[in-house]
Amino acid sequence: MIRIRTLRTTVFALAVSAVLVIAGGLPTARAAKDPEVKPEAPPATKGLRVAVLPVVNASGDVDADKIMEDVLRERFNDVDHARAVFLLPSDVERVLTDANALDRALSVTGRWSKNGKLDSTAVNGLDSLLVADAVLCIKISEWETKRVHNVGEGQSSTTIGLRFALYGIRDKKKLWSKEVREQRLAREIDLTNSSVGYDGTGRIQTPNANEPPRSHDVASDLVRDALKKFPTK
Repeated sequence: MIRIRTLRTTVFALAVSAVLVIAGGLPTARAAKDPEVKPEAPPATKGLRVAVLPVVNASGDVDADKIMEDVLRERFNDVDHARAVFLLPSDVERVLTDANALDRALSVTGRWSKNGKLDSTAVNGLDSLLVADAVLCIKISEWETKRVHNVGEGQSSTTIGLRFALYGIRDKKKLWSKEVREQRLAREIDLTNSSVGYDGTGRIQTPNANEPPRSHDVASDLVRDALKKFPTK
């Protein structure tokens, strides 16, 4: 009888232990099923979210695209984020290429550059793809540097012309447009200055004496002036 009671006591103890183990494990299993707490998304900007479409280069100058990308990056950073935030052309191109939708952006800029009108079909849906309120079209209409080589030919110069147009993606309305142009002249060569040399034919020999103004500087000033009256949301 003692052995039977001992055996029953042992079995009961083991059963109680098993229940306690299972009961202790339930909270852990339930906790694993609880949904993860995700961090809150950053508050949306109060400014206009602008996707800058690939720049249309109608000047024929192959260096203009790279210079404009650098200029836009610098000048857009100067704009108060409470007014607008910008997605650069290279980023727009990357996002749309990944989404197999770059042809839509090129259709928008192509039609606008030719007749100044928005391709309302191609622009549809770009707001969700680019997380933007508006698209900004930019065209380089002129981009020329002229270097004079001979005395009496005048001054070296840089001429740049730019066009801008901003359209709301959902309502297709033009929100803003601007056209700017500048021909900037280099300093006139002082022939009385002994540091400036030229040969018997009048050809200038001194390096950089006939250097035209930097394209980057001219373009930067034009973009800065254009953005002064950029609209807000």
